[in-house]
Amino acid sequence: MEQRYDRDAAEQWFRRRGLPAVVKGRPRSLLVRVVPALAFAAVWQLLVITLDVVDGGTEAEFERRLENDLFLVGYYGLLLSLVVAPALAAWLTTKWVRWAVLRHRGTTVASVAIAVYVLVLPIAWLLGPDEDPLPVTIPAHAVVVLLLFGIAFLGGGSIVGWSARSAVRQAKSLGELTSRALPLFLLFTLFGFFTAEIWQFAASVERKRMWWVVALFVVVAVLFMLTMLSEEVRRLTSLRNATVALDKLAGTPFQPFARAVADTDRVPLTKLERANMVLVLVLTQAFQTLVFATLTFVFFVTFGKIALKDEVIKAYATSGPTPGTLFGIQIPVPNELLQVSLFIAAFSAVYFTSSTVTDEKYRVAFFDPLTDHLAVSLAARDVYRARLAETT
Repeated sequence: MEQRYDRDAAEQWFRRRGLPAVVKGRPRSLLVRVVPALAFAAVWQLLVITLDVVDGGTEAEFERRLENDLFLVGYYGLLLSLVVAPALAAWLTTKWVRWAVLRHRGTTVASVAIAVYVLVLPIAWLLGPDEDPLPVTIPAHAVVVLLLFGIAFLGGGSIVGWSARSAVRQAKSLGELTSRALPLFLLFTLFGFFTAEIWQFAASVERKRMWWVVALFVVVAVLFMLTMLSEEVRRLTSLRNATVALDKLAGTPFQPFARAVADTDRVPLTKLERANMVLVLVLTQAFQTLVFATLTFVFFVTFGKIALKDEVIKAYATSGPTPGTLFGIQIPVPNELLQVSLFIAAFSAVYFTSSTVTDEKYRVAFFDPLTDHLAVSLAARDVYRARLAETT
């Protein structure tokens, strides 16, 4: 007796793997699907408001507060939570969304969440030192919700979600890469960190211009990824049928039907499906690169804070250290150190991007798992398309 084919579970499987373009038909439960993004935005905004309240006042007053060890620990905790808490909130609500979508529930909870974000959260902005007029912030939040609906309709949430989860899963490999595979690169960056010309450059440009420098590095990295990853997708999809072992579909909705289509010709991918697969690989690589660049940035900020006195920074930058800010938030780190760390992190990101694709050692750790993921997804797509053909 043939096992029952659960189309809803199959389509949810593709969405969880960041491939909504494979799913046929219009997306459902859009109200529910926007909740993780709303949770991320709401927690981020509440933490920013809290930081604005805590570090409000003059720079001298902020420096005086930092002399209190308890305040310093609490402030560092808030800065850390600004990175961790929004992602954690999005991850937890994503788990709820998976459950709600499969059971066609959650509309009421999602409606309440949207109402709170649009109507209640703007009031919290009035508690911060930078007060925005209420009639402006409520429409702005409504526009954000509409944009999220559009992104959810196009499947952007599932693409970003899977890419982020994949990058986090592979973050454990970054330690091995840093300690074993990149010793010469670390030596080079450390040497550059103690180069006076880099400090003079960092001290002479404003933050806006430094972000343009970072953006240039990002464009170079993205163009490289698009070229290389498009070729990888073209190579994988040129195969006429599934080439992965059938046991890799074990535990999926496709397992009972995989053998029947293993030797059949593959239905050619549509342009949208091909673009989706390239985008998944690019975003996953981008998140991996972002994690690596962030770790590099944090390392050099911490290293500089410990190793460099104000007199040394003044000798390097030819001017005294100035108070540092990041995204408008005061940071107990000199601005010159932040600038140098940003520049080195951006350069490191470009090096990491090229190495994960072209160098064999890095490719095994970071890139091959992505192509394996894509190969399994293509095998599952063969089953999905075959079942659709049988029911239409």
